[in-house]
Formats: sequence, C-alpha cells, structure tokens
Amino acid sequence: MDDRSLALVALYVGLNICTATEFSLSPSQPQCVFIAYSNVTCYWTPGQGSPSDTRFTLQVNITGCDDPVIHQSQLCQTVTQTHCSVNVTSVSRCYCIRVLADSPHTTASSPSLCLNAIDAVKLPTPVLSNVSAVRGKPRCLKLQWTTNTSFPVTRKHVSNGALVFQVQYSTEEQPEPKTVKVDLRPEREQGLFSASTCIFSASTLYTLMMRYRYNSTLSHWSDWSLTQQQCTEVAAPSTVPQLWRTVQPVGGADMRRVTLLWKSPPRSQVKCSVPWFNVSCCTEGSQNALHTWDCNALSVSDTSCHLTLPPERCSCTLSMSNPAGISPPATITIPSTTDTAPKALVDVSVTALDDSRLEVRWTALETPSLSSFLVEWWALSETASYTPYWQRLSHNASKIIITEGVWPKLCYKVTVRPEYDAETGEELSVEAYTRQEAPSAGPKPVVQELSSSAVVLQWDPVPLEQRHGFIRYYTLYIQSEEETPEVVVVPGDSLRYQLSGLSGLYRIYMVAHTDAGGSPPGPMLDVAIGGIVLVDTILWCSIPTVLTVLILLNCLQWRQRIKQNLWPTVPDPAHSSLSTWNTETKYTTVLFTGGVSTFMILPIRNPWDVPTPLMFTFKMVRVRVIIIIIHFILSAFHDTQSHFIYTRKSEGLKAIKSHIKISKCIKVHQT
Repeated sequence: MDDRSLALVALYVGLNICTATEFSLSPSQPQCVFIAYSNVTCYWTPGQGSPSDTRFTLQVNITGCDDPVIHQSQLCQTVTQTHCSVNVTSVSRCYCIRVLADSPHTTASSPSLCLNAIDAVKLPTPVLSNVSAVRGKPRCLKLQWTTNTSFPVTRKHVSNGALVFQVQYSTEEQPEPKTVKVDLRPEREQGLFSASTCIFSASTLYTLMMRYRYNSTLSHWSDWSLTQQQCTEVAAPSTVPQLWRTVQPVGGADMRRVTLLWKSPPRSQVKCSVPWFNVSCCTEGSQNALHTWDCNALSVSDTSCHLTLPPERCSCTLSMSNPAGISPPATITIPSTTDTAPKALVDVSVTALDDSRLEVRWTALETPSLSSFLVEWWALSETASYTPYWQRLSHNASKIIITEGVWPKLCYKVTVRPEYDAETGEELSVEAYTRQEAPSAGPKPVVQELSSSAVVLQWDPVPLEQRHGFIRYYTLYIQSEEETPEVVVVPGDSLRYQLSGLSGLYRIYMVAHTDAGGSPPGPMLDVAIGGIVLVDTILWCSIPTVLTVLILLNCLQWRQRIKQNLWPTVPDPAHSSLSTWNTETKYTTVLFTGGVSTFMILPIRNPWDVPTPLMFTFKMVRVRVIIIIIHFILSAFHDTQSHFIYTRKSEGLKAIKSHIKISKCIKVHQT
C-alpha cells in the first residue's frame, strides 16, 4: 500500500472518530414546560459520552410560527444540572429550543424543539369554589370554579373544548381516590365557570377535586384544586338489601328462634339520608303476617333482629326505606324442621395466605337453578362469643379471600352454602387457622384403668384458646426410677391410650404437637404398677386410724369426770336437816296476774341449808322438768355446790317426808 492510500485510510478513521464523539456528546431533545407570563423550563438527558465538566447551554429562540426566522434568542447555561429556565412574556408565540453541549474537545447540539408555547403550557390551578347536587338528577353534581386573571385560554376556546378535564373523587367506602376524565364544557355564570357531570351514585357523599390541561399532546396537567364535599340528590334505594338468617333449634311449644342478618348501607349514603328497615314474615300459604317482635322500628344502625317462628316453612322479607322511597325487597325462606336441603357442593378448602387473609375455594355441581353462594365464617371459642361474618357471591364464583374479622392463632369455622333464589342448600364447613403456633399448655393424663402390669390413660383435649393450631399428635413420656424416659407417639385424634408390660413406680407426662411445634409438658402423673404401694396411700389410710385410737384413749382417761357430769350424785333427803323441820308449816300462795309465781335460786354447799335467796322468775309450765335440767347443768360445772329452789315461807315450811324425790319438793298452790 502506497503513502496516498495510507493517508486516505487515516482520514476516514479520523472522521468516524470525530463523528462518533460528537454523536455521543449530543443531549436529548428538550422537554419544556411553559408557565403563562412567567418562564419556560426545559429538561434534557446528557449524551452517553459527556464528560463531567461538559457545559450545557439552553437556547430559546422566538420565531415565526410559519417561518424559521429567529426574532429573539435567550440563553441559559449550566454545568451540574440537566434543566434550565428562561423568562418568557407570552405563551401565544412560537419558539425553537435546543441544548448545546460544550466539552474541551468538541461541541454538540440536541435536536431542536419547535412549537407554539400554548401547546406545552401548564395552566394555573383551578379554584373549585362550589359543588352542588342537581335537582332531578341524583347521579349528577354541578361544579363551579374560577381562574386567575392571567389565564391564557379564552372562554370561547374553553367552551369549544380547548381544555381536557379530570375529576378525582372518593367515598368513605372507597378511600382510594379514583381519577376519571370528564367533559366539563362550562357556561360562564357571573364570572364563574360552571358544568355538571353525571358519573356518581345517588344519595352518596363524595369528596372531590379537579384539574385540567390544554388539549395538546405536549401540554401539562395543572395542579389539583382544593377538595370539596357534597352529597348527590337523595333517591329511593335501588339495590336489594343483602339478607341472611340463622336458626336456633326448636324450643318450647315447637317454636324456633330465628335471627335475621343484613348488611348495613354504606356510610357515605347514611350521611346524605337517614334510611330505615322494614321486616315482615309469614308462613307458607298464608297471607297473615307473623308477629315480628323486636324486628319493628329498625334504625339504620341495626344489622340484625330476632324472631320466634313456628316449625312450618316461613318466608321473611326485608326492605330499606328513605325519604325518597323504598328499595326492592330481599326475600329469604326459612325451611321447616322436616325439609331436606338439596346438595350441590362437592368439597370446600381453606388456605391461609397470611395472618389476616384466608382463601376459600369450593367445587359445586352444575345446577341450573343455582343463584348464588353464601360464605359464612366466625372464630371458635370456648369462653367468648364472636360475631359471625358472611358474604354472598354470584352463582359462577368458586373462591373468595376473606379478611374481615380474621386474626392469627384463632380457629375459624368457614361454611359455604349454595342458594337457589330464596332457598338454601346443604352446607359444607371447614375449620382453619391463619397462622398456627405451638400449644401453650399440654394435656393432663389421668388413670382410667389399672391392672398388675398395665395402665389405661385418658385425657381431655387441650382447651381451644390454648391450642393455637390443629393437634397432629401427642407424645407420652414414661419414666421409671433411674431410667431414661420412654417416648410413645399417640395420634392427635386419640384421647385414650393403654400402656402394658410395666412394673414399678412410673412418672408420666404428655406434650401436644401442632404443625408449628410442641407444647410445654403437661402435669405429671405418678402411677404404681405391680404391687407397689405409695407412701401417700399409706399415710392417708393410717391417719384416721391413729386419730380414732387417740380419741378413745382420751375418753377412758376422763371417764370419771364424764360420768360425774352426766350422772351426778343426788343427796338423800332422809339424812338432811330438812327431815326435822316443822311439818305444820304452810306454803305461801303467791298470786300474779298471768299465772307467774316468784321463786328463788339458792346457791348452797349443803342443799338442805337455807342461805339468802336469789330471785328467779319462770312460767309454771313443766316446772318439774325445768328444775331437773337446771340442776344437772349447775352440777356439771360445780363440784361441791348444788342448787335448790324453794318458795317464800308465810307461816313455815311443811315437813317433807324422807326418801322422796327432789322434784316433788315444791308445790305451788294458786288461790
């Protein structure tokens, strides 16, 4: 190859390198935002080969809209940023804009953006001054807004569709805002723009705001206006209430307790009107309404009521009313106690998705009359009562994800029922947990049967609140003296187990296992098998015998004292000084109103001596018995003293004959 060829090759390679360098240095075409009567801000992306010290220059040229002649040019330079702004005085003119990139080795330019400024304008934020309901149009709301004086679009252009509008709204039931494109070609009313849109539901409270942009692909949305709240016009409820029921077993007089359940209306509707409910029931083939008990005068806060219905087939209806009218009624049939529900479900399964979600799936037979499915779920508990939740789904549904009232570690019973209009079919139920954990307590074994070489153990299930999952199996630990425990695995559905081939003293305890792990050990049980007698048994048998022997010995030691107190020695009157008294002494007759006489109780060492008397009063009924009882009581607590009762003498005491009983010593005469 000669020198000329080498020079041509070098020139070709150099041109390619320069071209590639310039191409990699070129920024992207700028994207610009015009603010009316303020400025224009443009954004760009540097070229892939731009050095860090590349200087960018934004060039904004005012041109004619029909020719590329530059009338005025403005520049903005930056090194570290990829955007820049220049002032503009009008958005009704045309511009050509490009970005220049300068590096120490070369200069590159972005593609030019030539446009009318109004096409890339960002309009001022609308001022939403009022939102009102439209009379006679319950699905419509009327919006009124204003703009500032620098609004660059004329009213005529706005009325002709020069703007594109969006409305963003939400309700209490749907807090996530929904943005929709609407046609708000306004009519000017006393300086306001006013237009109506009919995308809402009747009798509902909405929170909404609006924005707009110029009708161009390069234009930008304005900022959102401030929010406004307004109810649509109240209309008669158009949807059928969701109605369900639960039936208690037949009670007294063959009457059933039926609970009607329904879904409360959306809160956003309640704030616009005050609805109420009406319930009526009747037996099949009868037009006479049954007594609805506490289902009368139901307010909007009520979601259930109780009925007492006969065992015959009954039908109940529920309707919701507001000042504008009544909704279509919901009807449900309560089958009689002898009805057989049709079978449509094949199986039901429940899968835990996380701690607060359960996925329910079911398979049903294809039945033309099938209208819907009703899914019901509630938490099971042995100590508390949980509210049932329910949801009605269409006839072609086969799954649902339930979240309402779902918590971890609780056991839920999920029931699926097919519905045939107002009839219900046979249900299928499944129990499930959102998240299983190890049980918090172990079972307590007890001895049911005991023989010379075997023992039968029995235990109760772990309480539901302590179970925290499905019991898959139990572990029995059998430990004898000075030996390692023997482990026996028992199926989770067993509550009884027999251990054989044992002899000696054993300590037994149990552990319950779920999918998440095992529980703490349950209470210990000590069992003696094969003639071993426990120390506790010996003590419990010997203590009563020892106590009985001690009591008998104590009684023998104190037998004389007991005999003296129970059978005291009675003095012989023949050996007393009383036998020498004057027998002519007469008794004084004491007369009191009511037949009560006065006597004296005399504490004396010798019963036949006469000390100073102590007054004592008693009725003259069974005098002899009372005297004997008093004598024995006093004798039991006084070793040497005795008591004697006598009447006051008037002329003397009559002599008492010898060897007469002490109970005959007193005679009372009434005048």
